[in-house]
Amino acid sequence: MRFFTLILLMITLLLSGCAFGAIEDMLSPPRLTDEQQAIYTALADSKGSGFKLKYPRTGEHRSAFVIYGDNNDAAIVFYEVSGINVERSLFMNFLYKNNDDNWESMYEIPIRGVDIESVSFTSFGEDEEDAILLSYSVGQSEKKCMVITHADRRPTRQFDDIYTFLQVDYFFGRDYRELLVIKNDRSGPSAIVAFYTFREGQLFRSARSELDPGAGEYLGITQGNVAADTPAVFINHRKYDSSDSFGTDILLYQGRRLVNPVVLSSVNSERVLRRTGLITELANPRDIDGDGIILLAASTGEFLGYEHLPPQEKLRPVVWRALIDDSFVDRYHSLYSERFDFVFMLPGRWLNTVTAAVNLEENTVSFFSAGLPIEEVSELILRITATADKEGFIYDFETPNPENPLTLTDEEFENAFRILSRIGTDNVE
Repeated sequence: MRFFTLILLMITLLLSGCAFGAIEDMLSPPRLTDEQQAIYTALADSKGSGFKLKYPRTGEHRSAFVIYGDNNDAAIVFYEVSGINVERSLFMNFLYKNNDDNWESMYEIPIRGVDIESVSFTSFGEDEEDAILLSYSVGQSEKKCMVITHADRRPTRQFDDIYTFLQVDYFFGRDYRELLVIKNDRSGPSAIVAFYTFREGQLFRSARSELDPGAGEYLGITQGNVAADTPAVFINHRKYDSSDSFGTDILLYQGRRLVNPVVLSSVNSERVLRRTGLITELANPRDIDGDGIILLAASTGEFLGYEHLPPQEKLRPVVWRALIDDSFVDRYHSLYSERFDFVFMLPGRWLNTVTAAVNLEENTVSFFSAGLPIEEVSELILRITATADKEGFIYDFETPNPENPLTLTDEEFENAFRILSRIGTDNVE
């Protein structure tokens, strides 16, 4: 009976000329609060009725009415004007309460885009007052950001440009925040990162650098020292031509110059490349040994015995590298498992001698004397079983043949096994 009723409803909708693409027009808009209704009325008194409210798609402020200020006496309204013989346009309207506590539309900034992505309030540089940071889309995959100051109820557009990724944060250990903007529209030969800050009420660019042009999607930023007393910003990305290849840009100051060692040569870019798969997890730069220095991760090879398998089925060791004089120097080879919350640093005498296997069903990582191919039975050297509990994992270690010369000594094991969530503390009980 319910099925028949549903079919009848669909037929009725089709016969009445309704299509599924227009269902949003059948829904009632959100009910306005008294304050929002007063703002809407003030906007309508100023602009008439030929506009449609626009709502930010993401972020903290999802309403078309963004009320702000210490006394909640300022507001932003996003709206769109469209119609016959009228070019579709977006606008950002600023309204303020007057001495009679009534809202008035005072200023308007056109937005040359098609949709509002997000709006936020943030201070950076020397300016203690929050600036408005607006993100909006101008095409199917192109976005722009706008920085607007609004001192003395006078909004001023300070910046408006295309961006791929942006973030406001404390960078390079400074005691003030800056705006980081990455532009990589793939129409030019390179990608660029720039830092912006406020000084004496004006926005200016404090530094810029080239980035790896092979980046397709920026995944986030890590911060920390790349060497003693050398803070750096690590920008992680997915390659544009591969869904399972990742890279990292490194930004640091040499004197007053911002540099990125990764773009100095194609060799450096390859030295921080990571390939992932069904059992090879993504490792990003981190302090992997608890000494306060961020190491770069790379995973392009494979353990012995995996050469004949397709890329997605290869188990790859993660090599951790330090930046030394603009070059990357090997520090550790490891089996990395964020899934099981540990990293196992391979002893030097295991390299090219011992291989590894991961069993996701049994939650085990096993090390064998190298067999070719990996499916062949080889002698088990060590098996680690991770059992989840309320506080993390409980680990069980099996060494079936202590007499095997490849079996680790207690000291070797203590140096090799590290719980990721506890790095910097005593990891092994």
